[in-house]
Amino acid sequence: MVSGKYSALAGAISREQAIANLSNNLANISTTGYKKSNVSFESVLSGATQTNSAKGINYDRIGKNYTDFSPGPINTTDNPLDLAIQGDGFFKVQGPSGLLYTKRGDLAINAEGQLTTSNGLPVLDDGNALITIPDSDTQKVVVDDDGIIYTVDPNGNPSEVAQLGIVDITDKLKLKPESDTTFSLEIGALEIPSESFRVIQGGLEVSNVNMTEGMTQMIDNYRTFETYHKVLKSYQTISEQQDELGTLA
Repeated sequence: MVSGKYSALAGAISREQAIANLSNNLANISTTGYKKSNVSFESVLSGATQTNSAKGINYDRIGKNYTDFSPGPINTTDNPLDLAIQGDGFFKVQGPSGLLYTKRGDLAINAEGQLTTSNGLPVLDDGNALITIPDSDTQKVVVDDDGIIYTVDPNGNPSEVAQLGIVDITDKLKLKPESDTTFSLEIGALEIPSESFRVIQGGLEVSNVNMTEGMTQMIDNYRTFETYHKVLKSYQTISEQQDELGTLA
């Protein structure tokens, strides 16, 4: 009976963790460039151990937490500093402790004329250098499909400024989530030049969280959690009744 109680407890804990993960996804449904996090469950005991030693009782836990990099919808904004990457690729930015990667393209120009993310991280070019936009108050900023940035003066004369550093990752499962939709590289993953992308100026890739799917999963996990909770209450009731009855000498 004790084994069964702990099995139900393990299941309840794993479902509680899954609910927390889903809640975070749903809270970021309006966050530009957000990629949803998924969890998978696994059994603690192997088949032989479960059958022979645990008498069919097993323990449930979160086996893996991973990011779903499927594309989100692209919304048109007509803001020249809003950029979306259609296809494979990430913007490369300078984080506090090193290079970071993001799909979030609501960019800005700071007081020094540097191109930054909406939270102030410098956006890098294809040589990992900062990008400075000259005379942005008097010139129009244009970004072409390949991520080349131009300024256009009032007479319509273009000047090339920089090439956005847009890269792909060899193993996206080794991208570690950081703050504000950014990712860092874990050991074993490398950045490579992205070859199949198109930069869309005046558009933003929104979250890839599906509200209907997320709510359905939330309800399913809540019901499973409640089932485990009822099992635990049943074990508690049985235990109390055993204490009242005592044992046979």
